[in-house]
Amino acid sequence: MRKLFKNALLVISPEGAEGTGSAEAGVQDGFLSEEGGIIQSVVVSEANTDFERILSREETACDELIDCDGDYLTPGLIDLHCHGALGRDTMEATSEAFDVILDYHATRGTTLAALTTVAASLEELEVVLAAAEEYQKSPDASRFAGIHLEGPYFSPLRRGAHRPEMLRHPTPDESARLLCHAGAIARMTLAPELPGALELIRELVRHGIAASAGHSEASEEEAKAGFEAGMSQVTHLYNCMSSLRSVGGRRMTGLTEAALTNSEILCEVIADGHHLSPTLLRLAWLCKGWKNLVIVSDATAGAGLPEGSRFTLGGLPCGIEERVAWTGEGSERRLAGSIASLIDGVRVMVEQAGIPFEQAVAMATLVPARALGLQEERGSLQIGKRADLLRISAEWQVRGVWSSGISVSKKRFCVGELARGVSSWK
Repeated sequence: MRKLFKNALLVISPEGAEGTGSAEAGVQDGFLSEEGGIIQSVVVSEANTDFERILSREETACDELIDCDGDYLTPGLIDLHCHGALGRDTMEATSEAFDVILDYHATRGTTLAALTTVAASLEELEVVLAAAEEYQKSPDASRFAGIHLEGPYFSPLRRGAHRPEMLRHPTPDESARLLCHAGAIARMTLAPELPGALELIRELVRHGIAASAGHSEASEEEAKAGFEAGMSQVTHLYNCMSSLRSVGGRRMTGLTEAALTNSEILCEVIADGHHLSPTLLRLAWLCKGWKNLVIVSDATAGAGLPEGSRFTLGGLPCGIEERVAWTGEGSERRLAGSIASLIDGVRVMVEQAGIPFEQAVAMATLVPARALGLQEERGSLQIGKRADLLRISAEWQVRGVWSSGISVSKKRFCVGELARGVSSWK
């Protein structure tokens, strides 16, 4: 069945797109067709004198016509860092939990996500990875980018919302057991300064797994050693990582500055409007450009839950207050991931940080696709790529989502049926 999306504002990659009839990037009036889950044509009006004739021919050939009525049409969003939604968490290690998380975020425009763990015991992580291997065989696996192991090899000084008793140093035996499941692991976050970390980084790279620096108190020299060992990314830039400080009266830099000034390092940012100020987001963009900056949700089980809900993150009790997820009390009170969707991050980058729209979209589509090695299949509106599509209005309303050309259900999720461990915050 051939679908035609017309009267759309096509969001073309900042690099442009072959086959559109235009080398221009940015937002372009035009239409797109797909068949069999693959984009068949992408045509912009400004560059084609025969645009109306081509459109008429496509209308005749199509089986289903979708009038976008001037809405934006972007590639489906790709999230490298997503813990959960609707009270469900990756650590549950069940197909049902994975389905709920991926289904919820798909209705918000995310058509591919790396489900993310927390610092946990080796046995718990092995169960998650085994469940991921089984899930990769399921029909819904096309929305699943693998597991992002966030932890457990973190600095206690930068643990964030991870249980301190679960933090430890990597060992050859434990690393070997995790890497028995290498095919299910998309990336791993660890602190490069820990004993044994550099050896693990080299092993991750050897197995084709992206190594990312995070939850780290690394000095600039220790960060650079991690990069030299093969670490190519940093996890939630600025958050839970070493930065400028005074040591013996001298101003010393840390992982943050080392990543911002290295053109080969991909930096992820949580642009939920709470983790980082607009100035920090814009500074990251000015340092890295759009090609080396990726927006992530860091969404927890609190995503999609109402104000006042409670949930857990890696065994830590969390609650939603004023649309922000928190854990702990008093001096131990801290952010517990986010409750945002990836499209919210794109909006914040545009409206608050002043990033060009097409670049912000690329940071949630083409850039993460490249990080996963999927840039030939996903991440931009190009002929031959998978028809993962998101239709949004000028007011950021999600008007439609298609995964491989198939419309994602907009069914209402019944929190009472799908959520576990959720209660009112008191």
